[in-house]
Amino acid sequence: MRKLPFSLALTATVLFFSAEALATEQVKSGATGSGLMTELGAADFQTYCAACHGVAAKGDGTVAEFLTIPAPDLTQLTKRNAGIFPRERIAEVIDGRAEVKVHGARDMPVWGDWFDTEAANEGMGKDEREAVVSARINALLAWLETIQE
Repeated sequence: MRKLPFSLALTATVLFFSAEALATEQVKSGATGSGLMTELGAADFQTYCAACHGVAAKGDGTVAEFLTIPAPDLTQLTKRNAGIFPRERIAEVIDGRAEVKVHGARDMPVWGDWFDTEAANEGMGKDEREAVVSARINALLAWLETIQE
């Protein structure tokens, strides 16, 4: 396995902790600014999603060729949904904790559980963790809406 150059590893670590801290602070303060949400979503996307979906969310990530089901081009979600961003459906796919039979096999990681585990590792209670999970998923959705073509 190839090691990341120190500067890249440090950048990824800073992005991860920045996104986690932003989500936690947003929940604690009640802030819902769209700029903050979009920044948080962009940071989480680069950390968790870009390997499969690509840096520009076109489905061409570094591991995309190894997936059994191709990663979709996420910039076309609104276009493929008659001009309406499918917010609820995409939230369910990202969260992944609820069984969504229409989606078929679950090849994508369950980010709701992952975000919950990260928040639990910070010592948060159940309600606060759920708020952080919701904030992070909403931030991803906010960012995805900004990249629609």
